[in-house]
Amino acid sequence: MKERAQLEAPIEKLYGEEFSHYTKEQQEFIKDHLQTIGSITQRYLRYPYGAGELGMEGVNVVEFDLLPNGDIERLRLLDSSGYTLLDKNSLETIRKAYKDYPRPHQKTTIRIYVNYRIIR
Repeated sequence: MKERAQLEAPIEKLYGEEFSHYTKEQQEFIKDHLQTIGSITQRYLRYPYGAGELGMEGVNVVEFDLLPNGDIERLRLLDSSGYTLLDKNSLETIRKAYKDYPRPHQKTTIRIYVNYRIIR
């Protein structure tokens, strides 16, 4: 139960009041799978060539609709990391990773953080 409570804070921050307008099924899918979708995305994520050497790091927010057949629509950046190179890389990463995401029973808008951290 503690894990579920920890996840609700990021959901509230990502979706805000809009979350209450989602169907119960969409809300449950997001609560049950948002962390998994984020983890899958991070597994596919590769630092863009040269970005680490230039000290580029940050977090962006990406949004897309995940469809029951596993496809995605309306992929877009909601909040920039401050670096175009990282932002474009996040969108490209989603285009590769989405095939491994769990599938909802109905079209569901997904919002995730994509993190870039230089390990020193």
